[in-house]
Amino acid sequence: MSNTTRRFLMAAAGGKKSTYAEDVFSTYLFTGNAGTQAINNGIDLAGEGGLVWTKNRTSAFNHFLYDTERGVQKYLISDSTIDQQDVSTSLTAFNSNGFTLGANDYGNITNGNRAASWSFRKAKGFFDVVTYTGNGSNRTIA
Repeated sequence: MSNTTRRFLMAAAGGKKSTYAEDVFSTYLFTGNAGTQAINNGIDLAGEGGLVWTKNRTSAFNHFLYDTERGVQKYLISDSTIDQQDVSTSLTAFNSNGFTLGANDYGNITNGNRAASWSFRKAKGFFDVVTYTGNGSNRTIA
C-alpha cells in the first residue's frame, strides 16, 4: 500500500494509524553469502520487538528462531530437543527495517544456498513474545 493511500485512509479514520499485515509480518527469500548479511524486509524489530525464523531451503538444516526477548545471538531450534544456543556469529542485530545475520553457516546459510525467513513483529492482537520461568508444575501462560 502506498504512503499516499495510507494518508487518505488515516484521514478518513480521523487520523488513527491502522496496522496492516505488511507492517507486522514478512516472508523474505534470500541467498546465503557466508558473510554478514542485512535482511531488509521493512519490519521494525528493533523498536517494536518480535521474532525471526530462518530455514535453509537448499540443504537439510534445522529451523532457527530468534526473538527480541532472548536477544541477539541466541536461538532455539524448533525441530530439536536441545536448549537455547548462543552463537556470536548467528543473528547479530534486530534492525528498524529487518535484521542482520552474521557469518555462521546456520544463521547466514552457507554461500550460495537458498533460504527463507519469516519475521513477526509484536503487535496487539497479532503476535507477542512471552517469557516465563518454569517451576516444575503446570503453568498457564497468558
